[in-house]
Amino acid sequence: MQNAAMAELNLDWRYVALEVRPEDLRAALVGARAMQLVGLNLTVPHKLLALEMVDALDESAKTWGAVNTI
Repeated sequence: MQNAAMAELNLDWRYVALEVRPEDLRAALVGARAMQLVGLNLTVPHKLLALEMVDALDESAKTWGAVNTI
């Protein structure tokens, strides 16, 4: 769905799933920033772990205690 939408908008982007162990999440986020990725979606348990690893939290993340997208 995401790839179809990006293609429709003529964006040269790809949505891919990457497996990251919880103990490697911080390094993966540093790597994502270094690669200038546009954004990330997180699954459990990463949603909870990322609370302490992101630069800022919006009100929803603060309320729910989880980060869904970066």
